[in-house]
This record gives sequence, C-alpha cells and structure tokens, in this order.
Amino acid sequence: MHEIGLPTLIVHGAADFSAPVDVTRRHTAELIPDTTYKEYPTAGHGIRAGRHAQLNADRLAFLRQ
Repeated sequence: MHEIGLPTLIVHGAADFSAPVDVTRRHTAELIPDTTYKEYPTAGHGIRAGRHAQLNADRLAFLRQ
C-alpha cells in the first residue's frame, strides 16, 4: 500500500463489528501516504446507507482539497 501515490480518503464506522477499527482502518491509514481518515463514532458497517449525507459531504470536501 505504500506505493499508492494519490491522496486517499478512508472512512470507517467505529461501531463496525464485522471490521473492527482496531484491526482494519487504523492499520490501513498508516500504510498509505497522504491519507485523510474520517471515523464516524456511532456508525456501523452500512455507513453509506446510514450516514449518506455526512459521507457525501466528507467526499466532496476531500475532492475539493
């Protein structure tokens, strides 16, 4: 993952029990240079369905950087 040369947005729900943040995202965010990490404290695995407005706002903000 160190070879990824583009800015990267990683979003994760802290309440995702199928892919716990301690195992997945924290490690991934550290491996990719120039990463923006967003964690939604009460979101689970279905972040796109449950947090679509916040997710879309974060995506747009990331693309405008």
